[in-house]
Amino acid sequence: MIIKDKFELLKNVPNTINLSESDIDNISIENGSVKIFATLELAKKRISHFSKNKVFEILSDIKKREHIHLVNLKNYILPVTYNNPTKGIVLNLSYFNTDDISRVDSRNIYSCMVYGITLQSLIENDSLIKNSYFSVIVNFLNSILVRVFAKEYGLLGLYSVEIPKMKFLLSCYILESFFGIVGDKAYKISSSISIYDYKPIYEDLKNINFSKIEDFIKSLNMFKVMPGIEKYKFTSKLLRFLGVNFLAGFEDCSRFMSFLSASNVSGNSVFSTFIFRYNEYEFSKVLTILKSIF
Repeated sequence: MIIKDKFELLKNVPNTINLSESDIDNISIENGSVKIFATLELAKKRISHFSKNKVFEILSDIKKREHIHLVNLKNYILPVTYNNPTKGIVLNLSYFNTDDISRVDSRNIYSCMVYGITLQSLIENDSLIKNSYFSVIVNFLNSILVRVFAKEYGLLGLYSVEIPKMKFLLSCYILESFFGIVGDKAYKISSSISIYDYKPIYEDLKNINFSKIEDFIKSLNMFKVMPGIEKYKFTSKLLRFLGVNFLAGFEDCSRFMSFLSASNVSGNSVFSTFIFRYNEYEFSKVLTILKSIF
């Protein structure tokens, strides 16, 4: 699994950050991890999630809590990230436009903790998500693309014949961008999962760098799956339907898995709790993978 350095759709926002211990201290909320613990302890009886034991095990351990940073990172648009020098989960209160954790719904704090623990686990052990999991990711994301763009591009009507081609291109993107599988090997695997014959477009495929989401979007236009689609239209549509945190997940495997893990926290408003409805069968498969992390 590949961990991205930065996000193209989010204007080069870094995936993880690199702040020294003293720099993290300068932006940290005083006794931040203790405040997270206190906030969630009050809500503990109401929490029902597969991550519960792990979350409270970490929060109850003074040494483990040292790797949780509650901060105000004002120029960072995401609610959670990972700080490499301290190997710490970073919960960014600036995302909620406050520096007071008591002003944030405990369900949102909990979902951010779930997201952060998943993200930390995958960044520190990128072998947890095996290459063989790619098909689950492709199937789930393909369902989302069909639902989000179907009406505008006729993907459920006259142009439904383009869906296998879209799934092929999406698979090429996931294989290369998330797992580093490229070229003919990626094409053959993608052809198998999508039941699409790529030979007529083989030469043109060589001009697409599927490690970049911009090139994936370009391919949707080039091969007439979504004629006229470009980066801004693609981004704004997904942003409107699923939010900024999902966009990060479309570019990075660790973020994708973290998003789905946190979206399963009932009542949170940070990570779309309805996303499972796009493909409940594949979502349940992803949850099975995630439960092994916790």
